[in-house]
Amino acid sequence: MKELVRTLIVGSVLSVLAGTALAAQLHCSQTKCHYTETLKGSHSQTFTGYCDGTGNTKVTDDNSSMTCHKAKGLTCTGANWTDFVWGKVPYWSCTCTNWNTKQQTTTIDVGCPAPS
Repeated sequence: MKELVRTLIVGSVLSVLAGTALAAQLHCSQTKCHYTETLKGSHSQTFTGYCDGTGNTKVTDDNSSMTCHKAKGLTCTGANWTDFVWGKVPYWSCTCTNWNTKQQTTTIDVGCPAPS
């Protein structure tokens, strides 16, 4: 029960910090992960990329990355690094906006350090 409460609290705080109530969380347990995401028409979405499964390797902005790819009619901010809550849950985030009235897809790549 404690884990569930902690997960809900961390998820809520991350959503607020990301600027949207429903940030899409992209967990990566490998050195490279590729996601295809769909945005509704005339809609913005914040994406947060996390590295897990890195063993004892501390995840930093130097050994991890996130790229949010633009598409026709779609813009994305550059990914920003956040070393959240005393370095316990670091993550990347970007926001994409679909300027079209129809849904649009984009791809997002998350890179993580190899497990140690």
